[in-house]
Amino acid sequence: MLFFVPPSEILLPALEDYRRESGSDCDGSAGLGEFSDLSDWLARVRLLSSGEAERRGWFRTEVFVALESPGVCSLMARAGRDPAFLAGMKPVGIGNVRLSRDPIIEERAGHIGYHVRPSARGRGIGTAILSHAVALCRERGIGSPVLAAEPGNTASLKTAARCGFGEPVRRNCEDGSEILLLRFQGKAD
Repeated sequence: MLFFVPPSEILLPALEDYRRESGSDCDGSAGLGEFSDLSDWLARVRLLSSGEAERRGWFRTEVFVALESPGVCSLMARAGRDPAFLAGMKPVGIGNVRLSRDPIIEERAGHIGYHVRPSARGRGIGTAILSHAVALCRERGIGSPVLAAEPGNTASLKTAARCGFGEPVRRNCEDGSEILLLRFQGKAD
């Protein structure tokens, strides 16, 4: 069973292990690989989720960690209140939703990013994270969020199709690279 929780100090040691395993491939993790000190990453994530982000001209972003319990799961309500319970869980993925106007998408939308820990891939975790991110968008009144993927990322494209995202549209980024944009069209499965 997966639990989706905001990142917190109690998770930083486990997230450090997650980052070591992922190496430089942390795309979709809200910048986890960009910080040498994960306390700085956590501070950035908290800033991005606040109103201050938009005042600074940044994307307001909600970040969540997908945790997997190593044994029998307790009630989900306990996860939000018991730091010891959270500390015993393994981060298997990270998701985020940008809730501001995005220049790549050219509109206000939920722009979803996600990353799955390499050792947890191929088990449906990406599908669960992406489905949770779509639900977050819907809760915030965004009915058709967007996912960006690199053209060669076939695993992400398959996950997006399973979750109800439409055909990819090619776009050029400012740096000259190409990205595929997929818009949520409704639950496929």
